[in-house]
Amino acid sequence: MSKRSEAYLRGVPMKHYDMVREGLIVMGVVTLVIVLLAAFLGTPDYPTVTGKEVATKQPLLFLDRSLSYFSGQSGLQTYGPPYTKDYQNAQEVFGFISPARWIGVVNPVNAQQDLVMKPLARIAVLDPQVATALATYKQASFDQQQRWIKSYSGALKKATDDNGKVILPPGDYGPVATLMNGMLDLARAGLLEGALDSSSFLPYDLNNTKSLLFLEGPIENRVAHHLNELGNQWGMTNESGPYPGAWWLWPYAFLYQIPGIANSPNADLIAGLIMAAAFLFLIFLPVIPGLNRIPYLIPVYRLIWRDWYRRSKG
Repeated sequence: MSKRSEAYLRGVPMKHYDMVREGLIVMGVVTLVIVLLAAFLGTPDYPTVTGKEVATKQPLLFLDRSLSYFSGQSGLQTYGPPYTKDYQNAQEVFGFISPARWIGVVNPVNAQQDLVMKPLARIAVLDPQVATALATYKQASFDQQQRWIKSYSGALKKATDDNGKVILPPGDYGPVATLMNGMLDLARAGLLEGALDSSSFLPYDLNNTKSLLFLEGPIENRVAHHLNELGNQWGMTNESGPYPGAWWLWPYAFLYQIPGIANSPNADLIAGLIMAAAFLFLIFLPVIPGLNRIPYLIPVYRLIWRDWYRRSKG
């Protein structure tokens, strides 16, 4: 301690405290507990959901998701910022608080092109059938394209899965059936994520947004339902199996159990603003008149420093 500090604190009662030793002890104890718990209890490790897994185990679900992007019927096409320019769909509170609109489209995604057509273009280089189907589709009129898509969409609802082989009822699907099978084969080969996320920045590009978006919605909801991790089931705070999950997210997950918030189209923004307000409240609590007197009214500090006060009385 400097001479100036000693002069400033002269006459102020102080207690010896070795912060370095205290930190080392805490770190050692926590490390030991973690190692012992990991050795004897372990933790559930649900594997990452991949396009290969979905295409292999649930081919009809995979095709339905691929078709939704291909036809422009998925919610992603009109999601709004940061992916599309549909600003009217951006979440808002009080009509003017809308961070998504303020920030704008920072990660533009054209679902049909980025999630289906570009991967198909990669396949077309090696697969003549896909190349022919892709060319036929592009040369057709918009109305013809929509008729093929509508026909395939209706047939997919009646399709069956025979040990991984998708069987469609007879119909005129044009090149759409071949294109969707191309997506299915790409995913089963384990190449979907690479085709979606690759860019000119490789090997340094770590942006996995497109592959994550491809599996969102019905696919991830089905997995979350299987693990009891839906929003109305307390989400990630409810770990798979009989283990505690991300308990530190409990206050955030709690907000999604309130009907007025959970049923709102602006639920994420409302929950985020409430948590931000609570965070700011705790930060500025020491300078809020009246509330900053709570420690004096509830003297918990005397319990923590009880040995000091016991000696000072003597």
